[in-house]
Amino acid sequence: MIIYFHMVVRVIMSLKIPLTILFSLLTTVSLFAEEFAVATFTRGKVSFLSASDTSKLWKTLKVNDVLKPGDRIKTGNGSKVDFLYQETEIRIQPNTDFTLKEWNSDKKEAKAFVQNGAAWFRVNNFKKGSFEVSTPTTTAGVRGTAFGVFFEEKEKTGYTCVCEGLVNINGEDFAKGTGGAKKVGATELEKKQYKDIITKDGATILLKEKRKEFPMLNRCLPCHKPIGWEDKSFTPDETYGNK
Repeated sequence: MIIYFHMVVRVIMSLKIPLTILFSLLTTVSLFAEEFAVATFTRGKVSFLSASDTSKLWKTLKVNDVLKPGDRIKTGNGSKVDFLYQETEIRIQPNTDFTLKEWNSDKKEAKAFVQNGAAWFRVNNFKKGSFEVSTPTTTAGVRGTAFGVFFEEKEKTGYTCVCEGLVNINGEDFAKGTGGAKKVGATELEKKQYKDIITKDGATILLKEKRKEFPMLNRCLPCHKPIGWEDKSFTPDETYGNK
């Protein structure tokens, strides 16, 4: 965020704008950067469709770009992007279609939608229950801190796993190490347990076995390295745990 601000300052200064106008512009830039989440890391090609772009053209998202309501993000194989807003993190994983539906930093409210793929969230700056992430079959409202949201098109199933704290999934609270899944057309949310599959050290051998039944678990491997087994089919998330 600071890097973004300084870059804009240098551009404005090079234009030799009068000081009164310059001060107004710098104030606007500062407020703008503090109001929304800013891209802090990208890998590969990340496509970006801005809600404010009347041409409706997909562009390549870059570090320091700002995520605003209505913006849509698409990542391809091996591509990802991280956004940071104060202490809140949004990590969009490969092969994901993500849209920020709502964002109000004053009211501390936000809503996002994962059409397909995976995204991970650590939420610290929003009111209880006011940060929601939906898929075609699930809605997760944060009650605690960190959770992952997935939707697998092949399975037509949405998943939510709780990494820290409590998360409300389709009206029911889930604690750390648990989660819920719901297939398109199903009436009930299926409860899941992840405590023995993923530990603080990484993904256990149980994940290797369980992923045959639940391919969604492969989405966990970039952040949770295998313990006692190997898998070279994924790209490690070099930023996970470093913020």
